[in-house]
Amino acid sequence: MTVFKNLIGKRINGIFLGNDAWTVVFRTVGGEYFRYDTQNDCCNSVWVNHVSGVNVLGEGNTFDLLRGALVTGGEDKDWTENRSDEDGYEVIQDGFYTLHTDRGYIDIEVRNSHIGYY
Repeated sequence: MTVFKNLIGKRINGIFLGNDAWTVVFRTVGGEYFRYDTQNDCCNSVWVNHVSGVNVLGEGNTFDLLRGALVTGGEDKDWTENRSDEDGYEVIQDGFYTLHTDRGYIDIEVRNSHIGYY
């Protein structure tokens, strides 16, 4: 089951990033808000790096196509293998999530930067 399971069956009309992209919030057409926070600690930073399929600010043609879209399912995809950042001091991983709607897909890329002990 997806971490976004409580969105299934809801119609969304807004997606917002906050808290330095550590938080993603979905707004439904009924005015409900669903907040998802990444988990961070002293040596581990996780943030939403990219959302595709919609414009996060709620403008543009793609978002208009998905406005009011019914969330029908979701996929939590695996994290990529560890790779070093450009300077070689940190380890980077990418995680991917897909929300299925009756009008298309919303892909969410999450990035994790850590010191290699995770």
